[in-house]
Amino acid sequence: MENASKALIIAGAILLAILIIALGVFIFNKAKSATNMDDLSNQQVEAHNSTFQNYEGTINGTQAKALIDAIRNNNQQMPDLGDITIQSGKAGSVTISNTKATADLTKLKNAFQPTEQYEVSITEYQTTDGQYKGYVTKMTITEK
Repeated sequence: MENASKALIIAGAILLAILIIALGVFIFNKAKSATNMDDLSNQQVEAHNSTFQNYEGTINGTQAKALIDAIRNNNQQMPDLGDITIQSGKAGSVTISNTKATADLTKLKNAFQPTEQYEVSITEYQTTDGQYKGYVTKMTITEK
């Protein structure tokens, strides 16, 4: 009788150990999945921003026009993000500040001269927590 009692205690301890190990594996996999989602989110932000970061620095007018097209496409395809705003110094004969409207972007695009040099910088990123934190929201283009 004493041996049967000890056997039941040992069997119960083994089942409890298996349950604890299974629970640990489950929790580990859930934590790993959450970490992978954060990495994916960071990769999405980097991929989105790289489109605009490629234009940072000194560019010519043709590249500036391509940047305006990229911004217009972004503003149309990602309305939940909010529009990327262009703040421009003098571009040709047109001076526009805080531009995001499609008509204003077209006007600005037409003002860039292919042979002129322009300085581009990203001046603002989305800072509020949420799906679009870290995304580009404002760029500045100035004539050199």
